[in-house]
Amino acid sequence: MICALRNCHMLLPGRRTAKGAIVVDTDSGTIKEVAPGGFAGKADVEQDLSGHLVMPGLINCHCHAPMTLVRGLGGGLPLKRWLEEAIFPVEAKMTDEDVHAGAVWGAMEMLSGGTTCVADMYEHNYQHAFCEVGMRARVCEVGLSIVPGRLEECINGTRDWNSWMRDEVKGDVYMDLCIHSEYLTDEPFCRALAEANKELKRRLHFHCSETRREHEECIARHGKTPIAYLADTGLLDNGGYAAHCVWCTDDDFKIMAEHDVSLIHNPTSNMKLGSGFARVARAMELGVNVALGTDGTASNDNLDMFEEMHLASLIHKGVAQDPTVLSPWDVIEMATVNGAKALGRDDIGEIAVGKKADFCVVDLDKPHLVPALDLANLVVHSMHANDVVMTFVGGDPVYDRLNVGVEFDGVYHGMAEAKANLLAAVKRLGLIK
Repeated sequence: MICALRNCHMLLPGRRTAKGAIVVDTDSGTIKEVAPGGFAGKADVEQDLSGHLVMPGLINCHCHAPMTLVRGLGGGLPLKRWLEEAIFPVEAKMTDEDVHAGAVWGAMEMLSGGTTCVADMYEHNYQHAFCEVGMRARVCEVGLSIVPGRLEECINGTRDWNSWMRDEVKGDVYMDLCIHSEYLTDEPFCRALAEANKELKRRLHFHCSETRREHEECIARHGKTPIAYLADTGLLDNGGYAAHCVWCTDDDFKIMAEHDVSLIHNPTSNMKLGSGFARVARAMELGVNVALGTDGTASNDNLDMFEEMHLASLIHKGVAQDPTVLSPWDVIEMATVNGAKALGRDDIGEIAVGKKADFCVVDLDKPHLVPALDLANLVVHSMHANDVVMTFVGGDPVYDRLNVGVEFDGVYHGMAEAKANLLAAVKRLGLIK
């Protein structure tokens, strides 16, 4: 079936904007034609998007979606105390049912804000949550050497799930490998996981140099920074994506560039926890791919990728005292095509013929979006997640506020039940009465 989205403004590769149409082959889930100026052909389904912007689906490269269960918990505590006093005690009580409810709600929050793909790490098996709502995901079982049997769970769980997903074709939700961090895994664990990855060939998702203390204690233990240490264990041999990297050195950035490890910038979380600011402009100068993530809702406290773009732009201009640092297009690419690169993908992140039809539709008829003089600037400095009215994944309108009378199995129509399930889980955990 052919679907035409007509009369829309578009963000296109090559840092271009245009007004015209996007034509989608819904059978293959790909973009069939991008037509600046308009589409003269006929389509089976048409949507007039006058007054709307269509932009690539946002890619959240570091998240803990189930943490919607503990949104804002432990606010005001530094990282170590936040984990040990606020988060870990509640997580120890979570069941599979709780985690699934939190993940579904997190996925719905992301889709409603234009995020079409996420790299997520957490405890329990919750991959099905993303399949249920039609979201693309790379999910990880957190590698922790302090948990008996976790090494085998990470290896076997990744192998088994990915084999099932390939055979059953149930969606685009695969597992990558993960360690929580250098400080929560020992060297035998890391080397054994790296050895298994010679067969699995998955990218590594991990926290890295988030705080000065973490960074310096690793040097004291191993005589190396976290990045240098992990490279030595072989864990970076298949590339990866490293969250935070606030205290990484120039030498770390060079190692990351050599090993195809992306820096995932989490500005909101890093500020809330008082961790500092990653030197993303310097990382980019040294050849590191930089993408964006929200982190979890306990340290953010939302999954709004537009907010992450806004803060990423402003932080580095302010720190450098230079308004030319990180142009709006630089930041948009961090949230889209650079996110695709971080996950080892070349089929998402752009509105182009042959790419997956993943995009979000923003209503430009809002007081804070008028006049639309510079669309790229508007995206980064004015838009919010709530401005999104439709989100497409593979050409499927998984979230749709424009056509609310149309009955389809989408996120918008399922939010009431998902909210009830989330609140029931939060109540079971004793966080509300």
